[in-house]
Amino acid sequence: MHAFPTPLLKTSRLLLTWPTSEQLDDYFGSIVGTDMFDTLIWNGPSSAQELHEWWEAGRSRDPCDFSLEFNLAIVEACSMRCIGGAGLRPLARDPRIIDIGYTLAPHSHGQGYATEAVGALVDEAFLNRGAERVFGGCFVGNKASRRVMEKLGFTLEGIQRRAVQKNGIWIDEWLLAIT
Repeated sequence: MHAFPTPLLKTSRLLLTWPTSEQLDDYFGSIVGTDMFDTLIWNGPSSAQELHEWWEAGRSRDPCDFSLEFNLAIVEACSMRCIGGAGLRPLARDPRIIDIGYTLAPHSHGQGYATEAVGALVDEAFLNRGAERVFGGCFVGNKASRRVMEKLGFTLEGIQRRAVQKNGIWIDEWLLAIT
């Protein structure tokens, strides 16, 4: 593992950082068996070990290389509990165009955490990473995720028909962006 400084973005209630092993174990316990993966392309980790390995791979990327994917855990500052994850994925053809993704454990929904975390990452993208465009997609019907982006100034650009296949079913996505 590289000796890069731990990335850290702070908001009034959250820390966006690399999670500890204990935080990952707690997070895995809070998401396994929930319906949170119904609205994500990913079906979730098959084990706590898989989750740990994914985060280890993320830690090996230089957070100062803005052409690389940058993923952070969303940690509730008052409890230091990992409640989700979010990331910036620059496009290979132009790293100034960045795809944003995020997810929260169901117990943290409806508290404004997603808007707060995504807002911090959008600021990071534009202020520090030279972004010209940040975009995100969410399954058509996922009104909560769409609303997170709209509250932050993202504009609905349209529907991507049959954008992803999950469990053998083609799903449309709303595409939203901010410049």
